[in-house]
Amino acid sequence: MALETLYNLTPSIGTSVAGTPPVWTYADLSAGIDNISESLNEVVQQYFFLGDNGFARNHVTGMAPSFTLTGRRIAGDTAQDFIFDDDVKYGLDTARESSFKLVAVEGASTITLTVDCTICNIQEWSGAATDDSAISFEIRFNGAPTVTTT
Repeated sequence: MALETLYNLTPSIGTSVAGTPPVWTYADLSAGIDNISESLNEVVQQYFFLGDNGFARNHVTGMAPSFTLTGRRIAGDTAQDFIFDDDVKYGLDTARESSFKLVAVEGASTITLTVDCTICNIQEWSGAATDDSAISFEIRFNGAPTVTTT
């Protein structure tokens, strides 16, 4: 048994797209990020059948996965500059759309998750006057991710 640390994760954000089908150019989203948190946001139907003596049967029927990333603002970093660009940060609708890629190395395996996404709840300026600016934002999935293992 081994504890799993999170420095084996490499998140990336799509900063530009071209072609048909669309091909994204990704920027590493690791600089300044010190916390990443996954939430599946599941829709769970609960059924209480007579034969289960008052205990529920749970059925997951949907989900809206997201990742929340927090850290410190690093001006000049390609990924952060994309997310905190005024056109994205203060943009609506398609201005917030991108693609997210997460690579996890687990032992001899590499798992790659790729999904269209929307960047939400962007917070660029936070903290005391003498602190480096604390940042946070959410990456919310638009549809089902593609997950590959090699």
